[in-house]
Amino acid sequence: MKRLRFFPLICIIICSAMIFVACEPVDKVIDFFADDGAGHIFKIALEDDPVNLDPQLCEDKNSITVAKNLYAGLMEYDESGRLRGCMAEDYSVSEDGLSYTFYLKQGFKWHALGNYEHDVTADDFVFGFRRLMDPKTASPHSERYFCIKNSSSARSGSMDVSEIGVEALDDHTLKFTLEYPDAGFLYSLAELPAMPCCEDFFIASGGKYGLEAEAVCSNGPFFVRYWLHDPYGKDNYVRLRRNPGYSDVEFVSAGGINYLITHDPEVRLSDFSAGSTDAVTFDGMDFASVDGEEHLAGYSDVCGIVFNEKEPVFYSSDLRQVFSLAIDREALNDHAPELLKPAKGLVPENGGMRLMGYSSRAGEDYAESNISMAEYKWGFLPDEHDKNSVMGMTLMVPNSFGYSDYLSEISDSFYEVFGSHIAIEIVTPDDYESRLKSGNYDMALAILSYKGNGTVDYISPFGSENLYSIKLAEAMSAEKAVKGPESLQAMNYSLSEAENAVLSGYHFVPLWQLPTVCAYDDDCEGLGLDPFTDTVYFKDAKCY
Repeated sequence: MKRLRFFPLICIIICSAMIFVACEPVDKVIDFFADDGAGHIFKIALEDDPVNLDPQLCEDKNSITVAKNLYAGLMEYDESGRLRGCMAEDYSVSEDGLSYTFYLKQGFKWHALGNYEHDVTADDFVFGFRRLMDPKTASPHSERYFCIKNSSSARSGSMDVSEIGVEALDDHTLKFTLEYPDAGFLYSLAELPAMPCCEDFFIASGGKYGLEAEAVCSNGPFFVRYWLHDPYGKDNYVRLRRNPGYSDVEFVSAGGINYLITHDPEVRLSDFSAGSTDAVTFDGMDFASVDGEEHLAGYSDVCGIVFNEKEPVFYSSDLRQVFSLAIDREALNDHAPELLKPAKGLVPENGGMRLMGYSSRAGEDYAESNISMAEYKWGFLPDEHDKNSVMGMTLMVPNSFGYSDYLSEISDSFYEVFGSHIAIEIVTPDDYESRLKSGNYDMALAILSYKGNGTVDYISPFGSENLYSIKLAEAMSAEKAVKGPESLQAMNYSLSEAENAVLSGYHFVPLWQLPTVCAYDDDCEGLGLDPFTDTVYFKDAKCY
């Protein structure tokens, strides 16, 4: 009798659907009854256990990947890498660049296990920054925020953290006072160390904040439901679920994320191919293993050739230019996978995200081929001794670089001009580092990577970091500009001058931008990828 009672209602629904899609294909009738893709629990593997989910402390890749789905800061990056407000509804900056006032969105709540809830207020950001500068916290990220008034003194212990220039004017208004103008300050507010912290929950966690599921409180799209990280266990995992305190204001499509700890990269790929996980991330060189899958690709590394400039044949920038011009770029890129994008400078061209609006600004194309010009200059620039010294030279490549096979085109190009192949010498990472330091190499493949400091990370190997025995004044100036009271325009000008100095002197010959790839099941959509931290975002992800 109960089934018969609902029969008329079912008939009404079916008839309504038929009227709605009258004269339309059958698949539209199916779509009418299909779900919207929301609520799916996504599965993805991590290569190791997260160490600490405290945003003021976490620094390993696996912790960052999880934490970025747990917290929401004042600012964030959109899918194009542009900066926008997150918890901040609006903000204003004083004319002298020393005062920033943020007006927070209302309605968001903290959420943790045990149905703990608390309103997110400006005081939570104040407490987060005080923790960041507290010597007892010992955060490795404090220095990036030393532009905040009295923060350096507080971090050294010579001033109380209550004196730093961060104050709540009311529950939803936050003010920063800076020691000096910092062009990158707004960008730094999108990073994990600038996330808020709920003081009551932090105190109640009894020193375990960020270390156990019960001691993680989230204001972002998800919260930690379970976290098994037995150091002797084989099936560790982290389970996140939709945070109602966030989703009630800004709807979160995904129901949650299950992070499976899978150390072996081949197992991570095979699990994805078998359908055991919904997505997988890798550095791109294994993309053929999942060819045909939907994917996102981002670029945060650039590789190229550096020379041992203590060798006579590499003394002169003119001779280094000859080696650059001799590379047949068309053959090199035709032979390489599509995911390897040609590089024209030191900095990834997708810019924006974490690079404070900077993208490669080289004044001319230093990554060009001109084989006839290379042959012409090689005919008269070097003496016979220099020409003979090319015989037996090698290009040193760390075995961690997954694209070594495609470098053979460079060796072939050099043979056409110099009459001698440059052998590709594959070495261990330890040997690579030690030989760079000792100068025991001819040429080396260099990989420039993001390390959390923005564009300057790509410049510093040619300045104070001095990895390649090259110390350029322009690179040193750019490093100072990033840490000093420069405007964004002036800072990016210094970075551009440094990049041009490296390229125009042929201290670095760009080859490729290297991809980070997230492959995902073709039933899924809405995932986001941050190639600078290998983070996959699931807030807007759906699975049909």
